[in-house]
Amino acid sequence: MSGRKKNERGLFGIMKKKSVLFTFNPRKGDECSSDSDDSDYFPGRHSTDEDDVESFVEKQQLKVAKKRFKKAAASVPKQTAKRTRRETNSNVEIQGTYKGLLSRLPPEVLLKIFIYGAQSEGITNFLPRVSRVCKEWHETASDPSLLRHLDLSYWREVDENTNSRSVINFNKQRLDMLLSSRDLSHCHSLSLAGQAKLSVGHIKTMLTQTPSLVFLDLRGCQVNSDMLKKLPEMTPCLRRIDLSYLSPSSNSLSYASVEGLVKAFGSKLVELRLGGMVAIHTKVKPLLNAIISCCPLLEELDLSKPLNTGILSFQYEMDMGQLTRACPRLTELRLDGYSILDDNEETGPHSSAFPKLKIFSQSSYMCLQQEGEAFYRMFFKNELAELNISRTNLKPSMVGALSSKVMSVKRLNLSNMFWDLEHVNEIGSCMSSWFESLEILDLSGNKRESFNDEFNFFSQPGQCIRLQAINLSNSIVNSQNVLNIVRHCKSLKSIDLNACRELPRGCKRAFRKEEFPELIKLLSN
Repeated sequence: MSGRKKNERGLFGIMKKKSVLFTFNPRKGDECSSDSDDSDYFPGRHSTDEDDVESFVEKQQLKVAKKRFKKAAASVPKQTAKRTRRETNSNVEIQGTYKGLLSRLPPEVLLKIFIYGAQSEGITNFLPRVSRVCKEWHETASDPSLLRHLDLSYWREVDENTNSRSVINFNKQRLDMLLSSRDLSHCHSLSLAGQAKLSVGHIKTMLTQTPSLVFLDLRGCQVNSDMLKKLPEMTPCLRRIDLSYLSPSSNSLSYASVEGLVKAFGSKLVELRLGGMVAIHTKVKPLLNAIISCCPLLEELDLSKPLNTGILSFQYEMDMGQLTRACPRLTELRLDGYSILDDNEETGPHSSAFPKLKIFSQSSYMCLQQEGEAFYRMFFKNELAELNISRTNLKPSMVGALSSKVMSVKRLNLSNMFWDLEHVNEIGSCMSSWFESLEILDLSGNKRESFNDEFNFFSQPGQCIRLQAINLSNSIVNSQNVLNIVRHCKSLKSIDLNACRELPRGCKRAFRKEEFPELIKLLSN
């Protein structure tokens, strides 16, 4: 008993298996036959000599094919990528026999698609790509009608919902490429807005190749007096000109060159935008007299004061009745920063009114003589798309009640008003007069104590049924008034509450319609 190893047998006298870490031999009693039901092994057929011959032949054929392919590739002469692209542009051919849906479209339909793509993505981004697809697309992309409306502005709107934009930095190299490869003689509309890096010489070179130009947008560009003097020779058909807020390097423009431009194009000028131009800062009255004598077809006029020049306004006296009779088609008038006193001697109540006026802006100035202001005599049964009198002390209800002369307003800007405490009720009178037509309302920056009292108008349902957006940022609006606006304005899509100090934490930001339940919950607590 003592000779046996300890624990050799287990319970009931059964021999215990030896614990072996690794072995090639199966344990005793664990072997399974290859044809048993527990085996996962299913042997295939044995290979024969014929199989070996077939595999050898296939390998030899594959080697021969590889050698043939290498020999054919070596015989083709090497070409650089630049030369290949140049040859592709000059001789575009269809590769393959497949013709998709777009290749079967009529040429006029394909041209309309290209026009839409060029307008949405830009000429310099869209046309070079589509012209390399096939021969038909290359021919369509070379159509001169694609360049009738040439938008090369620095900022391009891409998505209206997210307001995302793409940038086109149009330098001299890209300009030379465009001028050398495209025919711009049929171009009717050209926009270079924001391209401040283009010199005056580059812009002149482009304008000499666009003799049929009707609309020219040079906002933020470099312009000098010599260029304005030669503009009638380079673009004799011009009818719409936008020279507003030019590059700071253009501050040396002379007033004589601007007046000469107005007189040269005056008989056919439809749109003239000179907002922010330093040259006309102190010459508004003589410029208006030149417009009265030369521009009978004028519809849009912008003479806004340059930015960052303070609230001190320039006051002029002139006969607005002459401007009314000289420009009866005027639909847009912007005189921001200027106080115009009407010295019209006619006694008629509507002698200085603009019957077709749709947009009027006269902001950022202090009115010293309320009764003589031309603002109170410019309207008669007008239906305005926009009225901007922000940063002024104008009183819409003064002098015969402006609300009876302006029948409707879609966009109203009353931000940062310079009213006295007793005149804050002008907000309520404007909203009660135009509540059926108001779509966009800006009341930002108003901090008078009685400001909240004017919002009793929103306490009843059914008011401002068309209001879509309201800006109350940096004002003293309280929580109850915001709740009334959100609950009772059923068409409201956005409300701006940035920097509203009277509101609780978490509410001082802009809210969209889908966030209104969250806003109501925050204000109700």
